[in-house]
Amino acid sequence: MKREPLCLIACLLLTGCSAVEHFDKDSPPEYLTVRRAEFFRSGPAQAFPPEKLEKEMALNLLKKDSGYAFVRLLDNRTGYVAFSDLRAAPPVAPGVPFDPVIVEEIVEVPLPDFGVIPDEIPEKLRKR
Repeated sequence: MKREPLCLIACLLLTGCSAVEHFDKDSPPEYLTVRRAEFFRSGPAQAFPPEKLEKEMALNLLKKDSGYAFVRLLDNRTGYVAFSDLRAAPPVAPGVPFDPVIVEEIVEVPLPDFGVIPDEIPEKLRKR
C-alpha cells in the first residue's frame, strides 16, 4: 500500500479529534469548577504559574478546544481551564411572577390576655 493514502487518512483522523466548539459570547453556558482548578491567563503553555480558582466557582464557557476551555470569569477576566475540572451548572429556576392577593377586609381577632387568671378552673383541669 502506498504511503500517501495512509498519511491522508491519518491527517483526517487527527483533525476530526480536535473539534473546536464556540459558544455565544452574549449568553454562554454557565459552568462550575469541580475542584480547585488552574486558571491560565494567556494559555495552557504560559511561562508563569497559573492562578487557582476556588471549588464551585461559576464561570462562562466561551470555547472548548483540545481538552481546555476558554472561559470568562464573573469579574470579566478571560483565560483557560482544563475542561475536566468543569461541570455544567444546574439550570436556573424559572422566576414566579408576583401575584398579590387583594384583601378587601382584614378581620383582626384579639389575642387572649394570658396575664389574667380565670376565676373558675374547669373541672378537667383541677388537681385532686
